[in-house]
Amino acid sequence: MSNAKNTQTEKAAATETPVKKDGPMVYCGPTVKNTVKQYTVYHDSKAVPDAVNRFLDAVPMARGLLVPLDKFKDTRVALENPKSSAGILFAAVKAALN
Repeated sequence: MSNAKNTQTEKAAATETPVKKDGPMVYCGPTVKNTVKQYTVYHDSKAVPDAVNRFLDAVPMARGLLVPLDKFKDTRVALENPKSSAGILFAAVKAALN
């Protein structure tokens, strides 16, 4: 990954709004085999399985793609634009998985 891409990813992560800790959450990142499927909904942040938490610890930028349900529509639309913060995070997480 180039330095420009790293800087872009860091900026995208920095502009993310803090994830609220209660209420339904949706994982909008790429599917990770045997760990988490894209668009999985969790009751709240405490309901996220250990395997998913280990993945989020290993790839911290993926936390930016675990969004409150009320932000899901906006995040889903943003994922279609590769230059949006969500699009940049998605690409970075996907690259980290390869």
